[in-house]
Amino acid sequence: MTILPSAPPAGPRQPPGALAEAVLAAALAARREGTLAELLHRRPRLTRWIARRLLQPVLDSGGDALRGAQGELLALQWLLDWAVAQLRPDRQPGFDGIPREAWLERTSWRPMLAVMCHHAFAPVCGFPDRYRARADESPADHLCGLWSVGPSTYYRYLDKGRRQLAELLLAPTSERVLSLRDAMQHQAWGRLRLEDAAARRDWHRAQARRALVEPAPAAALWHLLQAGDADGFVQALQRFRVELGRDALADALIERLAALPLSERQRAELCLAQAALARVRGQDERERQACEQAQRIASAADDRLMLGIVCGTLGKFFEPRDGERAFACYQDSAEFLHQAGVGADPSQPGHHALLQAYVSTLVRLAWLYVLRNDPRSKAVLERAETLREHGGQPDETIAQLEQAWGEYWRRAGDLRAALERKHRALNIYERLGDGQAVVKTWCNLSLLYGDAQDYPRAIEYSQRVLVLAERSAIEPETVASTHLNLGGTYFWQQRYDDAIEQYAAGLARAEAAGLRVLVGRAHYNLAEAHYKRFQALERPEDERRGDTHTAAALAVWEREGDPAPLEATRSLKTEILGTREGHVDRLLPGEWAVHPAEMAEIDRERARLALPLAPAEHVLARLAIARGYAAIAAQEREAALALIERHGLGGRFGAELEALRSTYDRALTREQRLAAKWRDGAGDLLDDARRAALLARLLTAGAVGKSAYAELCGVGLATASKHLGLLAQRGLLVQQGRGPSTRYVLEGPAAGA
Repeated sequence: MTILPSAPPAGPRQPPGALAEAVLAAALAARREGTLAELLHRRPRLTRWIARRLLQPVLDSGGDALRGAQGELLALQWLLDWAVAQLRPDRQPGFDGIPREAWLERTSWRPMLAVMCHHAFAPVCGFPDRYRARADESPADHLCGLWSVGPSTYYRYLDKGRRQLAELLLAPTSERVLSLRDAMQHQAWGRLRLEDAAARRDWHRAQARRALVEPAPAAALWHLLQAGDADGFVQALQRFRVELGRDALADALIERLAALPLSERQRAELCLAQAALARVRGQDERERQACEQAQRIASAADDRLMLGIVCGTLGKFFEPRDGERAFACYQDSAEFLHQAGVGADPSQPGHHALLQAYVSTLVRLAWLYVLRNDPRSKAVLERAETLREHGGQPDETIAQLEQAWGEYWRRAGDLRAALERKHRALNIYERLGDGQAVVKTWCNLSLLYGDAQDYPRAIEYSQRVLVLAERSAIEPETVASTHLNLGGTYFWQQRYDDAIEQYAAGLARAEAAGLRVLVGRAHYNLAEAHYKRFQALERPEDERRGDTHTAAALAVWEREGDPAPLEATRSLKTEILGTREGHVDRLLPGEWAVHPAEMAEIDRERARLALPLAPAEHVLARLAIARGYAAIAAQEREAALALIERHGLGGRFGAELEALRSTYDRALTREQRLAAKWRDGAGDLLDDARRAALLARLLTAGAVGKSAYAELCGVGLATASKHLGLLAQRGLLVQQGRGPSTRYVLEGPAAGA
C-alpha cells in the first residue's frame, strides 16, 4: 500500500523541495504497485497540487488527447516516464539503448538506473557473465549484485535519483520544458493516430483556438508554433504579453519561431512583439533594440506599412522619455502610412489593415497633442473618429480612441464626458481580456476620479494597480504613473506625508526605467508637496527639499523644450501653489475673446496642419493662416500709430503705413477706443506704461490672474487683488471663477469695439 505524506496544504509547512520529494516518492511507489489511479482518486488535494505544479505543460501539450476522466492519470504516467529518462547522463530519450558499461561500470548512471528499475519503468538488464540473478530476485538485489554493493549503498543511489527527479520537475530549465513538450506532443500524436503532417497541423490549430479562449497563453503559443502559424503566434504574444512576461518559456518559443523561414514583415512583427514583452518586464534597452531591429528589417524591405507601424511603436516608447522624439516618430508614422496608400482604393488588398494602422497612429498623435495641452488634439481625434466610421476598426483601436477622448475631455474640464469615455475603454479591454490595457485604464481612472474629487474611488483604482504589480509584471510607466496619481489624491486631501511617499515611489520607478518625462513630473509634484508642507508646518527642511526638486524638474523641462511645465515650475515657489498661468494639466486658452473671427479661421487651418495631408493641402492651410494673421496685424497697427504719435516719429514710417492701409482700414480705430476707455477708467490706478503692458497681456493671453497682474504692474498680491476688483466694478474686466481659479477677462463690448 502506498504511504503518503499528509495532504499538501495550500502553503506547505515544509520546504518545497522536501514536499516534492515526498509527493514524487508516493507517486513512484503507486506506479510500481499499479495503484496510481487509486492514489489520485483518494487524494484530491494531492491531485490538484500535482496538476498545478507538475502537469500543466503535459496537459497543455497533450491537448484533447488528455481530456476526460483519465487525462490526468495518463498525463502523470507520461510525465514520470519522461522525467526518469531525463536522468540519463547521455540525455537520450526513453529507456532503450543503455550501453553495457553504463549498467556495470559508470557510477554516474546508477541513480537513474536505480529509480528506473526499482519503480518498474524498465527491467534490470541481465549480464550472466557478471552476475547470475535468481528468477524471483527483486530489482534492488539484482542491482546490488551487478554493482557489487550492499543495500545501504544501493538505497543511497535510489535516494539521490529521487532528489534529482524532484529538482528536475520543480525547477526545470527552458530547454527541459521544451524537451518535455516535444515528448508529450509525440505521445499525443500516437494516441490520436495523427500520422501525416497536415492532420497534425490541423490538430495543433484546434488546440490553439481552445487555448486562446480559456485562456492559456503558453499553451496557445506552443500549438501555434507547432502549427507553423507565425502570424497567430505574434498576435497571441502581443495580446498576452503581461501573462507571458514572467514565463521564460516565451523566450525559448520565440527563438524557435525565429529559426523558421519567415517573411520580412513577420520578422519585423516578431521584433515588435518582443519589444512589447520587454516593456512589460521593464527592460527599456531591450525594448528599444527590438523596435530598432524591426525598423531596420522594414526599411531594408521598403515596407511602408511596416515602417509606419514601427515608427508608431517607437513613438510610444519615447513618449515617457523624450517628448520631441515621440512626436517626430508619430509624424514619420503618419507619413509612411500615407505613402503606403491610405487614400487609395479601399478595394485594394491590405487596405483595411493599412487603415487600421493609420487610425491607430492618429490616435497616438492626438494623445501626444493632448499631453501637450494643445487644442489641435480635437481635430486629430475627430479625423480618427471619421475614419473609424468609414471602415471597421478592431476593438483595440476603438478602445485607444476612447482613452484619448477621455484624456482630452479631462483636460478640457468636462469630467463627466471624460469618465464616460474612460469607462467605455475599460469595458472593451475587459471584454478582450487585455490585462495590460485594463491596468492602464485603472491608472487613468485614478487620476480622473481625483480630479472629480471622488477620492475614495481614486484611491481604489490606484490600489488595484499597485496590488497587481506586486504579483504580476506591469509596465514600469503604468506603475510609476499610478504612484504619482495616488500621491496627487493624497495631496488634494492635504495628506502631505502620504503624498510625498507616493511621489517618491513614482520617482524611483521612473528613474529606474529611464522615463524622463515622468521623472520631471515626479520632481514637480514633490516640490509642490514639500512647499505646501512647509507652508503648513514651517519646517526649513521642506523648503530646501522643495528647492532641490524644483531645480531637478527644471532640468528635465529645459531639455524637453515644453514651455508650459517650464513656466509653471519656475513660478511654483513664488506663488506657493496659488493660481498660476498656464496650468500644466489643462488645455491652453485661445485668443477668441480678442480676435474671434480671425482665430476661428486660423484654428480651422491649424487643425488641417495637424493632419498628415498631402503637401499641397498644407500649403493652402498655411496661406490661409497667413491671411488670418494679417487681419490681426491690422489691429496691432493701431498700437504702432499711438507710439508714433507719442514719440513724434510720423515722418519715418509713412511708406510702411501706406503699404498696409488697404488691408487694415476696417480695423483702424479698435485699439484706440479700447486704450481710451482704459485711460479714463483706470488712470488713477495705473500709469500709461502699466496700462499698455496689462492690455497687451489681456489681448495676447485672453485673461489675467492675481499673480500675473502683480508681476506686470509691480505691486503686491494684496494690491493686485484690490485693483482687479476695482477694474471689475468699473466695467473694464469681468471676473470668472472663484477661489484659486479666479481669472479676469476683458469686458465684452469694450473688447469688441
